Amino acid sequence: MHEMSVVMSMIDICEKHAKGKEIETIVVNIGKLSGIEPHFLESAFEIFREESKICKNAKLHLNIIDIKILCLDCQKESIVEDYNFYCPNCKGSNTKTINGKEMYIDHIELKD
Repeated sequence: MHEMSVVMSMIDICEKHAKGKEIETIVVNIGKLSGIEPHFLESAFEIFREESKICKNAKLHLNIIDIKILCLDCQKESIVEDYNFYCPNCKGSNTKTINGKEMYIDHIELKD
């Protein structure tokens, strides 16, 4: 479960940016093609936040990012439904994924 190492790195990054202040919320964007399982990420976060003075009471908020493709034939962008990577406009298969692979910390909210 690589989500454990992702959470450990995420907490480390948040601690460095919080500069000693307690973190209230960590907002993370996760693409549907990122290879990260949101449920496992949340479970790992619950375990590892206990080891951090700064993140101990933090909440994790996940934004799930849809898969977006660009059709290289008709130049239309569209959201992928049911992992169907064909262009809904021209029905072509010459597509490029432009969203949905990412995973990053969007922002952290600090306690006053």
